[in-house]
Amino acid sequence: MLKWKETKRGIQLEIDVPATMAEVEQAVADRQAAGETVTVDDVIKQTVKDSLQAYLDYSEEGHYDSAKWQDADLAVFDVTNDPIATVKPQGESFVADFKQSPDALFFYLQDEAMKIAGVR
Repeated sequence: MLKWKETKRGIQLEIDVPATMAEVEQAVADRQAAGETVTVDDVIKQTVKDSLQAYLDYSEEGHYDSAKWQDADLAVFDVTNDPIATVKPQGESFVADFKQSPDALFFYLQDEAMKIAGVR
């Protein structure tokens, strides 16, 4: 979910996803308490996909391209469902990247989304 936040620097994009391992663990506990079968890795993978999608939507000023899991990578498809880009994890996996440094991963996903939007 995209949120807009007014700051001293102007209006900025804020994505409503877990941003730390503590938040991931809380999301897992909340969802499990609600009866879902979910793991830490499931929540992180959803966070990564949702974040890339939000960065794409922001960079393109609308929802034109879609991020989808393709094995361990995220493939990006245009409105005609043609593949246009692949985003690969920086380390062994996106889950490992998140566990190592969520902030670094979010900056990486934002940069990749801007590159994809700029290509168009």
